[in-house]
Amino acid sequence: MKPDDEELLVQLNAELNILDAQFDDISPPSLLVMEELIAAETLRRRRKSRNELLLFLCLALIVLSIILSALGSAPVFYWVLQAVFPLAALGSLGVSRIRLRREDTEE
Repeated sequence: MKPDDEELLVQLNAELNILDAQFDDISPPSLLVMEELIAAETLRRRRKSRNELLLFLCLALIVLSIILSALGSAPVFYWVLQAVFPLAALGSLGVSRIRLRREDTEE
């Protein structure tokens, strides 16, 4: 080994010993603390999930009631909207594909 390599090896070992000394002072949490943390996290996730489900159901109910009221009060308008939105989506997709093909042929 070269002298530079030995010096580098000694320096790396010293740095690793310092790092090991810092992590030796850390003690793992007790089992009781971990169980409390897991229970609290589980409860928080359940509440969050329940709130998200409630929000989803409320919004779905609102959207469904709007659609049903539109269907009941103006069925022709409802069916026109049902036809226009998919056609607009397909039309915009077709236009974007045509533009991409034109750009590819120009290059």
